[in-house]
Amino acid sequence: MVKKSTVTTIILLFILFFFILPFEICAMYIIIVAMTYVLLFYYPKIKEQKNYSDLNQDLPYALRHMGIELKSGKGLHDTLITIRDGNYGSFSKEINRVLEEVKFGKSTEDSLLEMSKRIKSEGLTRAIQQIVGTLRVGGNVAYSLEIIAQDISFEMQIKLKEYSQKLNSFILIYTFIAILGPVIILIMLMAASTVMGDVISSNMLMLIYVAFFPMVVMFMGVFIKKLEPKI
Repeated sequence: MVKKSTVTTIILLFILFFFILPFEICAMYIIIVAMTYVLLFYYPKIKEQKNYSDLNQDLPYALRHMGIELKSGKGLHDTLITIRDGNYGSFSKEINRVLEEVKFGKSTEDSLLEMSKRIKSEGLTRAIQQIVGTLRVGGNVAYSLEIIAQDISFEMQIKLKEYSQKLNSFILIYTFIAILGPVIILIMLMAASTVMGDVISSNMLMLIYVAFFPMVVMFMGVFIKKLEPKI
């Protein structure tokens, strides 16, 4: 409902401005509003992803550490305490939250499953499903965790390689639009104005350079962020 009311307000304001202000000002208003809306919409997601940016990198090492602890004869709870006290960044913090929930009466299975829902990580979800399944039916958790850690490391290498290849080609497009594009357009307009006079108005030119190109750069930055590999 909040989104609908916001969009309705924006449309009404645009209609009001359209009959009062020039077209260039109205177009600049629409572009600025669109940029603000995109930033407000994606900022929470980007912030959440940034908070757990180190988790995927530390996860394979933490899983191997858990496997070694379980092989040595420790129970799952003691192993989680060891991981909590280890230097595994966000993963250690989340394990600490799990242990606190268990301390106040929640089962280990439910706490781990809630952690997997809270954190969007395929590798972590697989590891937790393996742990929970083993707790329910029995099995060798240590061996399974080591296999999952190897798979996560291999998948991370593959995805990072694919991401670097996509990023190399995308950088060419970004460079042309963000750097070469404005310069080329300005040179063409200057050359055309010497022969034909003013091709576009100064307000429209200001709109292109102040609002349009920054909006394109912002959208491309968001797109690059979405291309980042997620394990």
